[in-house]
Amino acid sequence: MSITFRHLQQIKILARRGNFAKAARDLNISQPALSRSISSLEEQLGVQLFDRSKREVVCTVFGKHILERGKPLLQDMEMMERDLNLLQGLESGKLVIGSGPFPAEISVGKAVARFSMNYPKVNVRIVIDRTPNLLPKLYSRELDIFVADTRVIKNSSDLEIIQLPMRQAHFCCLTNHPLTEKKQLVLKDIFSYPLAVMWVPKTLWELWTSKAGLQSNDVTNLPCAILECDYLKVLLDIVAGSNAVGLVTNAILDNSHLQQQLALLPLSLPELNTHYGLVTLSRYSQSPVVQMFQDYMIEIEKECSQGTEKL
Repeated sequence: MSITFRHLQQIKILARRGNFAKAARDLNISQPALSRSISSLEEQLGVQLFDRSKREVVCTVFGKHILERGKPLLQDMEMMERDLNLLQGLESGKLVIGSGPFPAEISVGKAVARFSMNYPKVNVRIVIDRTPNLLPKLYSRELDIFVADTRVIKNSSDLEIIQLPMRQAHFCCLTNHPLTEKKQLVLKDIFSYPLAVMWVPKTLWELWTSKAGLQSNDVTNLPCAILECDYLKVLLDIVAGSNAVGLVTNAILDNSHLQQQLALLPLSLPELNTHYGLVTLSRYSQSPVVQMFQDYMIEIEKECSQGTEKL
């Protein structure tokens, strides 16, 4: 006995609806036809897939097992149908993008804007999170692609990573901050004040604290607090209203409404740079929508690095 894709669809919809009549409507078949199909499958498998009562229909452990094992196939089929529609010129579909906080602030929105201008019928959802959280979402195919810091990816053998241009970042603070008066600024001076930053990989914290000559690599034991947030506007508001030190690129500061209130500190470190890339699963062929978004991201990043950014 083979479980067909049609069976998987029926089990999935029935499990979600918990009602034969509603599931049949979703599947565009009659209720008796759905009932016969499920009963026939149960009979051939020799197990009960659903517990039935007058009030509801609930998946048994056997039904849940089939759903769990069939989930990747259902996702693959849905993606294939979406891609075929796009290739046929219907220009419809769905794209789910993961983004780290920093690229979300810099270029992801611009790339999606350009994508949407050319393909207005494709639905796009953006999930903003950190690399360790985006990676499992990509593996489970909840994401089609993500752009984020790739320094924390240990094993990339089954990933395709296109590294985007690095951008130098700088510490920033209020224009009248005590650090702006220092003649010879060193990294240890920065840690004498709260740091208002986005998520930073542990390896970078360890490198920075080591270079600063601090005894502990534990962020909780630093001389001052870490003020962490994944939204740059919030961080810049914190820096503009306190003695906290932030981390920005030249382009971000140039485009900020707080530009006149903030100053870049003259401390140059090669490790203070962006290191994000476009990440997809190498074992799957890229769909047209993913490829198009990827091309727009590379385009936008190139324009930004050349100072010719446009929408």
